[in-house]
Amino acid sequence: MDEVSRKRERLERCPPGHAGRDVALYNLALGLRRRFVKEHKIHDLNEAITLNRDTLELRPIENEKGHRSKSLHELALCLCHRYCKLGTVDDLEEAIPMQREALALCPSGHPGRDMCLHNLGYYLRMRFEKQAETSDLEEAIQLLRAALELRPPGHQNRPSSLRQLILCLSSRYKSQGEVNDLEELVTFRRAELELYPRGHPDHVVSLHDLACDLRRRFEKTAAITDLQESIELHRAALELRPLGHRNRYSTLDELTLCLSTRYDKLGMVADLDEAIEFGRAALKLLRQWHPSRGEHLHNLACNLRKRFMKQAATQDLKEAIELLHAALKLRPIGHPDRSSSLYELVFCLSHRRDEYRVVGDLEEAVTLGREAVKLCPPGHPNRASFLHYLAQCLADRFRQQPTAADLDEAIVLEQEAL
Repeated sequence: MDEVSRKRERLERCPPGHAGRDVALYNLALGLRRRFVKEHKIHDLNEAITLNRDTLELRPIENEKGHRSKSLHELALCLCHRYCKLGTVDDLEEAIPMQREALALCPSGHPGRDMCLHNLGYYLRMRFEKQAETSDLEEAIQLLRAALELRPPGHQNRPSSLRQLILCLSSRYKSQGEVNDLEELVTFRRAELELYPRGHPDHVVSLHDLACDLRRRFEKTAAITDLQESIELHRAALELRPLGHRNRYSTLDELTLCLSTRYDKLGMVADLDEAIEFGRAALKLLRQWHPSRGEHLHNLACNLRKRFMKQAATQDLKEAIELLHAALKLRPIGHPDRSSSLYELVFCLSHRRDEYRVVGDLEEAVTLGREAVKLCPPGHPNRASFLHYLAQCLADRFRQQPTAADLDEAIVLEQEAL
């Protein structure tokens, strides 16, 4: 006989009015929730919720054993599980006040306070993800900080509170961009990595996440040590995500970005060579319909163009142009990033026209240059650059086929670019 069957028999021996009925109801609900966690059968969870509601009716006030707060906590937890399973917002909305009441019944010094703080913070974070109410996120951060204080290093539940606080701070940084949040994120990511040594199933994820936040901090503060450490961590993560690993692409992509950034900063060609190598490897892992494929084609083309500017290898320029044509197909008119690919392609075509006189490059550069300018109205940060390159293309065409209109337009564009 399994746990649920035994507890169901116990409940049958406690009919309505029996002094132990509330305990029997609670225990059966607990068993059903645990079975749901293992087997994911929704009818177990639905029954657990019904039983927890019945239990609460029999526990109208708190007692010395904390029965009401435990029932509130269990009902809120079951409702949260059902929300995660079915996405019914009403379940989450009900779970939050239930957990608030449970927390109010667990004052400072109560053994269950850390769990109540943690769970309420977790539920509020989930509601923030659904409704984007900043007040939910702010409260979640406060609650999780308090839970973390009650779960010092060595506490068995510290990792879960640390993880939830990291997720909240990451969400706030993404929405508000405060450097202080990023500083805390790096600190907490390091603490989390210490909890997950090599061999732990979450070790590689912690490596990757810390590396990403260090790269983000470098973008904010330009501290080269952050970028250096990010690259080292991504290399370590890549070793743990060999060919065939489902998350290998994300590490290749981040490592490519870091190496390309370090090349821009320090000018080491070896970094650019590696960025191109890893970029190609990442691209092979992306299916044709992947939403990031256009971005990746564009970034690889940019790195190839940078290497061409350094080494003048014709093949790099040719490949960059092919990749940018492919990127433009995935960034049709109306796509927010179309202008950046247009700009790069005009730049590459202009260089190939200057160096190798490829027929048709100049005409294509003019056509694409005009489109790029249209996509960047006055006030756009890239408008001046686009105006300048279009003017250069028109001036080149004038030198090849003297037409006063081209020269006049080139002069007007350069004047506006100034």
